[in-house]
Amino acid sequence: MARPPNPAIRARLRERAADYVLSHGLADLTLRPLARALKTNARMLVYHFGSREGLMREVLGCIREREDARIQAWFQAGKRARTLPQFLRWLWRRQATTRRRPALRVLFELYALALRNPQKYPGVLEDPLSHWQKVIGRTGISGKLNAVEATLLLASTRGLLLDFCATGDSARVERAIDALAEFVKWRVTSTR
Repeated sequence: MARPPNPAIRARLRERAADYVLSHGLADLTLRPLARALKTNARMLVYHFGSREGLMREVLGCIREREDARIQAWFQAGKRARTLPQFLRWLWRRQATTRRRPALRVLFELYALALRNPQKYPGVLEDPLSHWQKVIGRTGISGKLNAVEATLLLASTRGLLLDFCATGDSARVERAIDALAEFVKWRVTSTR
């Protein structure tokens, strides 16, 4: 009988694979070069994650957990409650850096893969809406914005970040983010 995978080794491989994917992207990713970079072999990656798709799901989960931790820390660092418009501007400042562009590219690569084969990438297409609903809830206005409005925020930010990745025009996209933040501020105050 085979030994079960060691959770500590699996966790280390998951973290390092996430770093690799953030640096190199997903489009041409195969297990052998990834395994070499992680100083293991493809067979061990399959042993720990089941398949390339299983590893990619774990990589996405790792990237999301890291981002969620940063978001949580930002909300907790405020002396007063943070607002949704403040969050939108903070998110933009975080994402509009040269260092973050590879992560954005990976996100959009993953969306494309999931659109082609949603069964292999469960949650990739569905999870962002619940993520935005949680973010809205952290701002204390969950009762004022519904799922449709959360969808609007998700689609707007996703589209603006995709536009930024495609064009690199940070000044124009930042003005659009500011306009979105002002709209959200107006929408929240108009529902009081």
